[in-house]
Amino acid sequence: MRFKDLISLTGLVLCAGGAMAQTDAMPQMAAAPEIFHYVCERGVGIDAVYTGTDAAPAAVIHAEGRLIALSQAVSASGARYAEAAGGSGYEWWTKGDTATLSYFDANYGESVTLFAFCTVAE
Repeated sequence: MRFKDLISLTGLVLCAGGAMAQTDAMPQMAAAPEIFHYVCERGVGIDAVYTGTDAAPAAVIHAEGRLIALSQAVSASGARYAEAAGGSGYEWWTKGDTATLSYFDANYGESVTLFAFCTVAE
């Protein structure tokens, strides 16, 4: 059921991404989704689907019992996806085959790491 929900939400993200990322002439087509399963500290599993367009990359992750839709955000190194640009919400940082899930609290300007040392499962 969880994977089925993840795929359904991915379809919504694909549609939204394609609608949001348009050029003057034609809308960009969404890239084929890439699906990964990460295993984090304490054996916690996080499923991630990366999709969107070159102009508007997106990710959907399944963590803490819920599906979380994220948009790519500014990052100095690697890729960062955030739930709410400038507001409180989840952040998913990836670099190579590793990732970290955090929660950013805009009221305090701080991130709390929820799951670290996540690696792509073979």
